[in-house]
Amino acid sequence: MSNKYTVETLLRPPVELYSALTTACSSAVLLASPALFMVPTQVAYGLGSATSLWALHRARQGYQIVRYQKGLQKVPYWEISGGDIPVSNYQLFLGKGFRWQEKHTQRMYEVRDTDNADYTKPSATYEWARRKEIKWEQKKHVKPLAELLRSRHPFNPFKPLPDIGGEPALHGVGALEETDVMMSLSERTGHTIVPGKTRVGKTRCAEVLITQDIHRGDVVIVLDPKGDADLLKRMYLEAKRAGRLDQFYVFHLGHPELSCRYNAVGSFSRITEVASRIANQLPGGGNSAAFKEFGWQFVNIIAVAVTDLGQRPNYTSIRRYIRDIDPLLIEYGEKYLSEHKAFGDQWEGLVSEIQQKLTNKDKDEFKGRNDRAIAIVNFVKQHNIFDPTLEGLIFAFKMEKTYFDKLSVALGPFLEKLTTGTIAPLIAPNYTDEHDKRDILDWEELVKRRGIAYVGLDALTDPEVANVVGESMFSDLTSLAGYFYKNGYNSGLKNKKKKGEVPSISIHGDEFSDLLGPKFITLVNKSGGAGYQLTLYTQTWNDIAASLGDQFKAGQIAGNIGTIIMFRVTDTQTAEVITEKLPTVKVKSLMTVSGVNDTATGEFSFTSNNQDRISAEKVPMLTPADINALPKGQAFALLNGSQLYKIRMPLASKKDSEAMPPNLMDLMDAMKKTYQSNVDWGAVRTA
Repeated sequence: MSNKYTVETLLRPPVELYSALTTACSSAVLLASPALFMVPTQVAYGLGSATSLWALHRARQGYQIVRYQKGLQKVPYWEISGGDIPVSNYQLFLGKGFRWQEKHTQRMYEVRDTDNADYTKPSATYEWARRKEIKWEQKKHVKPLAELLRSRHPFNPFKPLPDIGGEPALHGVGALEETDVMMSLSERTGHTIVPGKTRVGKTRCAEVLITQDIHRGDVVIVLDPKGDADLLKRMYLEAKRAGRLDQFYVFHLGHPELSCRYNAVGSFSRITEVASRIANQLPGGGNSAAFKEFGWQFVNIIAVAVTDLGQRPNYTSIRRYIRDIDPLLIEYGEKYLSEHKAFGDQWEGLVSEIQQKLTNKDKDEFKGRNDRAIAIVNFVKQHNIFDPTLEGLIFAFKMEKTYFDKLSVALGPFLEKLTTGTIAPLIAPNYTDEHDKRDILDWEELVKRRGIAYVGLDALTDPEVANVVGESMFSDLTSLAGYFYKNGYNSGLKNKKKKGEVPSISIHGDEFSDLLGPKFITLVNKSGGAGYQLTLYTQTWNDIAASLGDQFKAGQIAGNIGTIIMFRVTDTQTAEVITEKLPTVKVKSLMTVSGVNDTATGEFSFTSNNQDRISAEKVPMLTPADINALPKGQAFALLNGSQLYKIRMPLASKKDSEAMPPNLMDLMDAMKKTYQSNVDWGAVRTA
């Protein structure tokens, strides 16, 4: 194949093979019988060798044409085990492919020409085999033949193509240039988004990237809302191969007994984050906005008091004090007064005296409140004591009870769901429970240990809880990024390395639109400097806009994503995320013109002429229709801002079937019953 001509002519018979055959025959005769050509033997050998080399050259050219045309119909089978995936400290392996250029757009333009349809459709014998395998399937005597036709057996000349759909020519137009596609690791802090409809290869892409992150030694965090058993298996196997099983954590909302624990509101940079994570569950539009602000204030008062008491806030304690704030006021008030040097040990007697002298009028003012709490409030008032936390508790204590009733109606069912049954100790762990041996997941500790975490949120069973926990995790990670900015990665470590050194923190969010919260935009915008590398998987761009409720906020995320790997999508708006970033290119077409003029001129009765004209028109380098035509497991990748690559993912090798621990096997079996992935999209149809 040569690009030296103005218009490539690749869709034609491989005429080079004919000339190669002719030249080879001539060379053979010349070498065998130099006398026939009446040349000396030495000259014949020289000429024969030269013509043989020319025959090989022409045969290679013809073979390239044949390979190109076959590649338009099918892509070679490719599988790879996790241990064979290339791992580099400088480059990220994305798959096999080629850089898409103007010539590939030109070739697709030619392939789709109706005159060239025969080059892309299967042969008549292939179609015959597919008809017979169906027709003979139920016939006893020829059923073995049907099974043979359906198999990938070496003796089957009519092997069925992988059931991957799409338009194979999209890869075939550059298959002869195919090589490993690598992306610089320095680009990963610009973050990556991987759109694609369900079951087209996003999970396999995640496996390939996560495998490299684990073997490279990165901190790896995978948030999987639905729960993909194959993805969990892949992470376990690669952690085992990399010798990092002691750093491997599994958190799964659907299987608390096999999961580590996680306090969704226990980690924060600012105490106000606790209230934000809970109040965000209240409606904030219209007349509800003011009530949401009140809810935030009340939860913040509780969170501050619990923290000042030396405890970590959790959903259980917040639910308890929303229903009844009196015990919290009593506990904090007594702690504060016992530590206040001005009163010594006398405060307790004075408070008890006030409690005994409470009148009905005093009790009516705080109807339904605990007498001890009323006494502490009066004591504080009488002695003009000021403490911000205590003042907040007294403010909430004095609030009319109807406010708390409304708050309980709004947040009560939500908190009840999070603190009922086996899920309660999972996301509201008791740090003092010596009988619960499950690890507690803490992001800062995980990062400093360079750990690996799989997070299954079981969104198919309970999307509300999954969304809350997912949002909390993203908020935690955002806060942690801010902490690293201010204090450095080595803060709190005894053996400090180079100051400010931050490990690569690879965060993979599958169906991440289910996990979006107010903090997410901040995470995308500003986390790169903290070593965060986000790889986000979604089905359509509209999922992001719908979750955020704002197209402009979705645009903020798009503006901060540096790399796009797009599998097949049917939504035009999603496809345009990549196609609108590409230039228009010129495609050329060859027009044959012939004509006859029968007007006599001089001694000629007529004249004729034949012309080949080349015309050019501007077209988009890629269109949304091209994205929609991608086969499963194939994608377009926009790297380094403007470099477009066409890539394909490998199938998982059957070698990756090592034994799993019994507890993880039970977890995976349960996950498979509720969610089926499709990482075997390249498998051939079987009976």
